[in-house]
Amino acid sequence: MGTSISQSSPRNTNWSPVHAGYQRENIPESRIINEIWRASENEDTPISAAIKSKGVFDCYSAVTSSNNISEAIQKYTSSLIENKNNSIITEFAKRSIPTAFQSSNPGESWAVSLFSEITNYVMSRDVSGFVGDKYRNKTIRDLVSFKKDMANRVANIISAETKRFRSQQEWNSFVDKSIDLLKRAK
Repeated sequence: MGTSISQSSPRNTNWSPVHAGYQRENIPESRIINEIWRASENEDTPISAAIKSKGVFDCYSAVTSSNNISEAIQKYTSSLIENKNNSIITEFAKRSIPTAFQSSNPGESWAVSLFSEITNYVMSRDVSGFVGDKYRNKTIRDLVSFKKDMANRVANIISAETKRFRSQQEWNSFVDKSIDLLKRAK
């Protein structure tokens, strides 16, 4: 049996507003989303660079050109192997495929799920260290509910903007616009 180590966010001024949101109940969830995406974009390598990668766009292409989950996963896995461009973000792209096919519009649903998955990942690196009587989330049940609420908020923000992308350039523009919305959402 293996173990994994969570790589927490740096304890610096870039991430301090995010951590404050995990601590204080008076900070709105929308503000925490703003700060997560601001901090993620303010890293040495902005998270948008990974989301705009060819590997992630290839996942979108696999979803929109496939008739079912299995076909999309097979196409995408082949693309990742062929292009040698696997990353944590491409894994979240792949993880979003099953969710995409639960809707009538897999392409749009995939993009929504991807941003929710990434937000959940960034939160999960740290938020479990902020559970207890002196924090926003008093119990694990509170934490689970909080994370679900945050994912739903992100999904609502992204779903208002999604559309069909005919090129990498259109995808990149959508990513930039979506991150800007997440950084400003009320």
